[in-house]
Amino acid sequence: MISLGQAKIGTKIIWRQEPHEIIEANHHKMGRGGAKLVTKLRNLISQAVIDYTFQGDEKLEEAEVGYRNSQYLYSEQTTHFFMTNDDFTQFSLVLPKDRVKFLKEGENVDLMIWNNQVIDVKLPKKVELRVTYTEPGFKGDTASAGSKPATVETGAGIQVPLFIQIGDTIRINTDTGAYDSRV
Repeated sequence: MISLGQAKIGTKIIWRQEPHEIIEANHHKMGRGGAKLVTKLRNLISQAVIDYTFQGDEKLEEAEVGYRNSQYLYSEQTTHFFMTNDDFTQFSLVLPKDRVKFLKEGENVDLMIWNNQVIDVKLPKKVELRVTYTEPGFKGDTASAGSKPATVETGAGIQVPLFIQIGDTIRINTDTGAYDSRV
């Protein structure tokens, strides 16, 4: 059990008999009243995001989540297939398309395991993908640094600077979905 003061972003807890990750945490201390923790929780099974306020005397149960290094194999609609790197066991996982839109086949990821069940995938912080389509950018189009839409090899669309061309390899931050740099 952990206290509300120990809860921070990234902490995984059991709430309503399911594992959740704290993605936002704001501690509030009122004059004579008790403290409270205003959070935004992401359900690790359904991926739903919930706002919830914990009162000062509540205790949180920490979720025992493990990770297994694996390789992303392929997708069929919303079902995604992975294979562990140590014993070559294959797992299928139903995830929304936006959770794996920056993963290409053969990419290494960590599978999140809770109660001997694969529940989620932990994406790498940054991935390198090739630009398959973007409009040409012309110098002088904008008054300041501009951006334009681009499509990468996984089919995801992002905003990139004007100097990026088709065939360039770029680095993308998977947390924000934003362009990071050209490789």
